[in-house]
Amino acid sequence: MRVVLDCNVLVSAARVDGTCREVINRVVLAHEIVLSKPILSEYKAVAERRSQRPFRDVLNFVISEIERLAVVVEPASVVFGIRDPDDEVYLATAVAGGATLITGNTRDFTQARYGSVEVWSPREFLDRAG
Repeated sequence: MRVVLDCNVLVSAARVDGTCREVINRVVLAHEIVLSKPILSEYKAVAERRSQRPFRDVLNFVISEIERLAVVVEPASVVFGIRDPDDEVYLATAVAGGATLITGNTRDFTQARYGSVEVWSPREFLDRAG
């Protein structure tokens, strides 16, 4: 299965040994990560925030591994009109890569599907795709 990982999944994985960390582990071992340059830029910018200082080393390690392992695509030219326009790139990357989006951001991603892209929570990914 091909997946796009929302930045909040990486941040949660760096902070807590729980569901999001298990998602990262399973994706790396048994699935294919789809990434775009704009998403990678967001990952890196978030890692540099002051609030991430205690977790920065872990977060940067996760980002570097994702960058090393991922299939990099150019985001598709689509707009879904979600609440936060900055999050459109996740859907556009998933469209371009034929991937499922894994996110904990139910505030902006309120639907289970946007066009061809399924949106799963981290728990849903573990339950359905493991």
